Order: sequence, then C-alpha cells, then structure tokens
Amino acid sequence: MKAERLIKILLLLQHGEIISTREMAEELVVSERTVHRDMESLSAAGIPVYAERGKAGGWKLVDNWKQRLSWLKEKEMLSLFLPHAEKIMNDLNMDISSKDIRDKLMLSLPEGAKQSAVNLWERIYVDMGTWKNSTNEMNPAMKVMKEAVMNNKKVTISYKKANGEIRDSIVKPLGLVAKSSNWYVIALNQQDEFRSYKVTRIIEGEIMDEDFNRPSDFKLSDHWEQSKKQFMQSLPEFQVKVNVSPFAHQRIKFTGRFVQAEYEGMTTENGWTELGLIFNTEEEAVNYIVGFGNQVRILSPLDLIDKVTDRAKEIIDLYR
Repeated sequence: MKAERLIKILLLLQHGEIISTREMAEELVVSERTVHRDMESLSAAGIPVYAERGKAGGWKLVDNWKQRLSWLKEKEMLSLFLPHAEKIMNDLNMDISSKDIRDKLMLSLPEGAKQSAVNLWERIYVDMGTWKNSTNEMNPAMKVMKEAVMNNKKVTISYKKANGEIRDSIVKPLGLVAKSSNWYVIALNQQDEFRSYKVTRIIEGEIMDEDFNRPSDFKLSDHWEQSKKQFMQSLPEFQVKVNVSPFAHQRIKFTGRFVQAEYEGMTTENGWTELGLIFNTEEEAVNYIVGFGNQVRILSPLDLIDKVTDRAKEIIDLYR
C-alpha cells in the first residue's frame, strides 16, 4: 500500500544518509518512477525532502529534521519500548520482529530518552511460551479465527470440549485473547450468547461467506475481565484444615496451581503449621493430600480422613 511505502521511505531517510533513487526502488521493490512519485507526495504533505544531484546524489531530509514522538511524556515513550512477546506476533502471523519495531521507533525518539529506552530493552524480556519445546507453526484454527475476527465473518467450528465431546456450531468471532501461552476466541453462539473457546480445542474451522454485525457496545478487554471474574466466582470450593510438616509447607507455598492457601495458623515446636486450604473438589483434595504421605495431617472435615485412608489402601493394593 502507498501509505505504508511512504512511512518506510520516511523511516529510511531519518537515518540521515543520502539514498539514491535506485537504492530506494530496490529497498521498496518498486520502479524508480514510483519512487519519484512518492517523493512528490511526501513533499506535498509538508515533509522537507529534497534531491541532491550528481554522482553521489540522492534523496535526503533537511538537516536536523525528524518526526519525533514529542507529544508523548517520557514514561509513555519508554512504554513503547517494552519488549514485545515474539510468540504473540508469531501466533498472529505478523511476520515482524520486535527488534525491527524497536529500531524504527528509536529514530523518532528524542536524544535524551534513547539511552533509557536501550536500558529498558536490554533489561526486560517477555516470554509467553511454555517451558516445554513448542513448534512455531501457526495453528490452522488461529489463522481462520484471526481472519474472521478482523472481517466480521461467521465461522463453522468443530470444538472438542473438556469432557471429550465434539460439537459443531456456527459462531460470530468478536476477538482474540492471549492468556499466558494459550489463545481464546470470544464469540457469539447461534443464540447470540457470549462464549469463550480455547483455540487449541478447535479441531476444524471454516469461514462462511456471511457477515455479522458486531455489537456496537462490545469492548473486548472489559468483557474478558468480567467473564474471568465470573468464572473464578463460579468455581466450586472444598475447604480443608490441615497440619503440615516444614517440607510440605514449603512445597504448598511453592506450587499453588492445584490448591489455594486460605490462611496460615500457628507453627508448633516441631515445625508443623496449621493451614486452611481450598480445593476445587473433594476428589482433588484427596489426591493432593495422599501425595504428601505422612507430611500432612487432616484436621477437618473429619470424613475426609476416611476417604484419604481408603485411597491410600487402594494404592497399597495396587502394588501387591
């Protein structure tokens, strides 16, 4: 597009060097005639670009002229230099790198803020991937959903639910949300009810040749935060009071994925501590406590003691 080409020309010229028409044409993959027309467009827009004639001549900006980010405060400018998550850009198939973005933004930064931006870039890194090795190939469903979201197109999907059930439906994708290393698509179902779909569970997706009207009052970030809050409030809770050894205490504090510590009570002389734990279900509580062996003692509910004891007996029987 011409607008993107003009921006790229301006960025190239802001390095301060003279660039010949031939070099510019090769960089932009256009004809030299197109370069001349683009320069006329920049000049007509008030950009002080001029041509130096001669063997070493070419195009250049007027000395000391730069389009700076002068309307931004320093902290606002620096926020633009926070490292971008490469995984997100790869998942969205944007075909750009955060380094390219940084280098281009740097040209428009006032001299006094450049070193601060470099320091920020060199000292902070954002990794949205998982610890396990993962492929950089784009999820086919992600490609479909991105196109549908950007163009207000209905999509037919085959979706695998958490219980293994596969359901076919027609949805109206409204937005994509990156949550940790996972992507979710927020959409309206056939009854125009809001639903969240995990992209990795979409087995098949096909864009329909049918548009839909996006709700005028829908704001993706507001909807996500509200739905996340409602989801957390809807989760079941099973409360357990226990005494834990120093070893178990440290492990529970370190791994909070399957259990939430509601409170921490007194620690006895032998180092054992009373804890209030919250699980999603009783079954999760049984399996979790059994895993600690003799390092966790149940205080309440009392009927949980029998269930943990029964589970321990089942494990013993399994290995007899």
